[in-house]
Formats: sequence, C-alpha cells, structure tokens
Amino acid sequence: MDLHPVSGLLVSQIGYDLHAPMRALYRGATRDAWGEEATFALRNADDEALILRKPLVYWGACWHSHWWIADFSELAQPGAYRLTIAAPGAPSVASDPFRVAAYLLWETTIRTVALDQFEARAELARYGQGWKDCGSDWREVGSHTAALIGLLDLLNIGYEWLGREDALRLARQVIHGCDYLATCQQRAGDLGWPEGALVHEMPNYPVLIPQDQGQSVVALARASRHIYEIDPARALNYLERAVNAYTFLTRHCRPSSLPNFSARLHGAPEGYMPTSFMTGDLLMMIWGAVALAKSGRPAHLDEAVRRARELLRRQVPQEAAEGDFYGHFYAFEDCAFTEKAFIHHHVGHDTSMMFNHYIAPLIDLCAQLPDHPEAPRWRQAIHDFAYGYFLPACRKNPCYLLPQGYYAGEGLLSFGGPWHGFNVCYGYAAALAVQFETFFGDSQFRDIAVGNLQWIAGLNSGMTAESFEGSVMWREAIPAGAAIPYSHIHGIGTRAVETWSKIPGSIGNGYCTNRQFRMEVLPSVENDGPWRYADEDWIPHAGGWVSGLTYLRQVTGWEVGG
Repeated sequence: MDLHPVSGLLVSQIGYDLHAPMRALYRGATRDAWGEEATFALRNADDEALILRKPLVYWGACWHSHWWIADFSELAQPGAYRLTIAAPGAPSVASDPFRVAAYLLWETTIRTVALDQFEARAELARYGQGWKDCGSDWREVGSHTAALIGLLDLLNIGYEWLGREDALRLARQVIHGCDYLATCQQRAGDLGWPEGALVHEMPNYPVLIPQDQGQSVVALARASRHIYEIDPARALNYLERAVNAYTFLTRHCRPSSLPNFSARLHGAPEGYMPTSFMTGDLLMMIWGAVALAKSGRPAHLDEAVRRARELLRRQVPQEAAEGDFYGHFYAFEDCAFTEKAFIHHHVGHDTSMMFNHYIAPLIDLCAQLPDHPEAPRWRQAIHDFAYGYFLPACRKNPCYLLPQGYYAGEGLLSFGGPWHGFNVCYGYAAALAVQFETFFGDSQFRDIAVGNLQWIAGLNSGMTAESFEGSVMWREAIPAGAAIPYSHIHGIGTRAVETWSKIPGSIGNGYCTNRQFRMEVLPSVENDGPWRYADEDWIPHAGGWVSGLTYLRQVTGWEVGG
C-alpha cells in the first residue's frame, strides 16, 4: 500500500455515556509525535474550567500509525467538554467540544436508527414490501434478517425504555420485515423448491443461500414470540414458517453447490472448494433450534445438541494455537483454515455471513439445557473462545475492535479481505461482549463493548484524504496528512458520514482495504489498515448497532438503577 502519514486527535462524534469507559485517541505518524511528558487536559467547553489533567499514554503501533490514549473514565458529571493535548516544546492540540451524559448513545440514536430509518425504508422499498436495503433497489433476505435480529433484541429487552407508542412502532416494523420473509418463502415454493426454503432476493436473485435460511429461522421464531400479544394469528404463521425453514435447512439444504467462493477472502489455499456447511451455518442451526424451543417447540433442542457437537469439533485447541490465539473455529469440517468475522461478496456461497464469531447461541443453549451432560463442554467452549480469541484479539488494536480474523502466514488482520466495511460485526461484537461479561461476571469485556460501538459513533481511526478512494458517492475536502473523526451514522454526530440513501440513521459500511465492491488488495499485515471508507448503507449495520446498544443499555442500567 502507498500510505501517506496522517495524524489527528480523535474523539467520539456522538458523545460518551457516563458509567462507561471514556477515551480519546491520538493517531500519530511517528513514535515521537508526543514525548513521555505529554499530558491531556479535560475542560468545560463553555468556560474552559479545568476538570482533570492526566498523562497521555502511548499505546503502541498499529495499522502503520502510532497511538496514544487519553482515558477520562473517572469523569462523573454530565456536560460539554473539550480535550487538549500538550507537551513541553510542542504546540497543543485541541478537540471539538463533545457531550457526556447518561445513556447518551441510546438517547441520541436509538429512535432515529431503529424507528425513523426503517419506517422511511419501508416507504421507499419496491411496492412497499420489505425495506430499501442498501441505497439501491435490493432487498436481500440476509440483510433483512440481520436487521430484524437487532430490532428484536430491542423489542425484547428495550421496550420499557422506548415507551408504549414507540414499542408499537417497532413491532410494526418487525412485522413489516417478517412479512417480506414470508413472501420470499412463498416465492421459493412457487419456483419448486422444497417447503420452507426462501429465495435470497426478489425479483433479481431468486437463489437459495444456507445462511439466509438459518437467519430467517431465528428472526421468524423470535418474532412469533414478541408480536403474539398484538397479532396472534400472524405470530403463529411466523412460527410455522420458521419450523418449515429449519426443516429445510437441516434436512434438505446443501452447503457447497453455490458459486462465488473466494479463497482469498477466507484465507484459504488457492483452488480450495468447500464440501461442508460453514461454521457460521452451524451456529445458525443451533440458534434457530434454541429460538424455536423458546417459542414452544422444545423438540428442536435435540438438533441443537447435535449441531453443537459438530461445532465443537471445529474449535481450535490451545495446543494448535494460531499465533497467540485459540478457541476460535475452523471454517469447514476439514479444519484447513479458520473462520473470518465477515464473509460477504457477490451473490452465492459467500453471502450474508456476518454472525460467524457470534457464539451467543451456545450461551442460549446452556441456559435452555443447564443440566445436560454436554453442558460443561459447551461452557468450556464459550470460555475458550472468549478468553483464547475474542478478548486478546480485540486488545491487539487501540480501539478494541473485533478483527476480521487470523490469516495463515500473515497473522491477525482487522480490515483485509472483505470488499467493503463490516460495521454490522462491530455492533454484534458489542452485544456479544456484554453477554460474555454477564456469563462470566467479568468486567474486562466492557471495554470491547464500548470500543466497538464507539468506533461507529466516531471514535475511530478518522477519515483521511485517501479514505474516499473507497467511497462511491460521498466526498469531503480533508487536508492531506489529517485524520478527522466522523460518526458512521448519517445525520447524527458533530461530524457524520453521508450514505447512499441519505436517510438519517443509516449506517455506512465502514473501513476496509479494498475499494468498495472490489477485491483487489491482498490480505496481509503490510496492507492491513482502515485505508478506504465504503459509503453504501446496508441495513444489517443498523441491526448490529441496535443490538449492541440495547445490551449495553441493559447492563449499565443494572449498575446505576436506571
């Protein structure tokens, strides 16, 4: 990569929650950008009154830059603040003002992202069916289900914080999204596919993709529980459709007949062709079975136990660690290479795979069958993933960001591989981190939850002049050598990106190494970094954001009684 040195003071563009970790970052071109005597000062934005002064801490080198941390988590009062960095003999650097308040991310974004945005997308969708998906006329089942899963987390956990009127608005959008899934299932039947199958998209791509089926089971089964009180007939219809989709997935669906498998994206040997379901598909089979059990079909848990055995046979043991990491999973049953966080390009084999590292279904299985003879093995597998991979891998960068995965011969990569950014995975990584915190009673995971959400909120690597090589429509005049923070949520934040649809609350794809919709940069440590910004707005990102924010709101509320 032809990289130009950049630097900048990076703060959240939406703001910070009280009772959560609060940090600013400095991204520097060289190690000597700040000396050992550098300090940061936090002041009131209105009168410049000094609130605290602390040393600026050097974190290390990552993504061809050097990073410093300004941690002000002890701040206990809401308000508007400004942060400055100073060192003897060097000019000081100051941030824009930013806000700190209780549940600020929630209060600032949740209704715009989860309600207003989806209502607007329902109006703009073809014939008013489903949601306008990604700035184009597409309406993919994989994207709709990934969005629905986040909206259902909100409906299940956060309805009290929304209030009755907004909870009903949310329920109506859940119904709207699930009705589109029902139409896609009907279309598959009309085309002669076995009962329960869903086509990927209408009218352009009536193909079958395993991950679509699994995510649809989870979305429809969960929706059947959470809308029953307001529409029992529709809820029961969703449950029947979920059961049929699960039967198709586990009894009739085939894993390896689709085109568009990218060995480079997977970190697989050239010429490799899969012959089994991906690990992400197995996770969906477990999750779908648990969702059906919770909805009144407990017999499906036998299938969850069977698929969990398959999953655990693919877990990387500590004695075969990849670099410093173990407990993550191989992508296929031959254990030739490990699963990546995000697999999505073209339409075919590598489509809609965004829950590959989301092992929350195993946590759910433990809760459903706590006394099962195999439950200790499930709990150990969760522990090994959480402490052998998830926690140390996220700590390998200054933002606690979920990496893309480990590539043999290269190491841990954060952005290399995908053909556009994957902000969806950061939202769901935050949700998973909170579930790990609760499962293990370990507050270490809070930094990861907040870090992944704040990356989307603007505490990220910053936009540079080169970032727009990956953008299709959005441009800004950013000075050469500057890194300037932007919120990735359209219309929200002191600075915010613009997305294709320009609907407030839309979340852009985010950073990657490739130009958007191209796979031209080899995934390597040398090439790895947040070089290019992808401005398409894909609705799964909203699902991830809503889910992560809802889980964080819940666990924070337990602590502060709100």
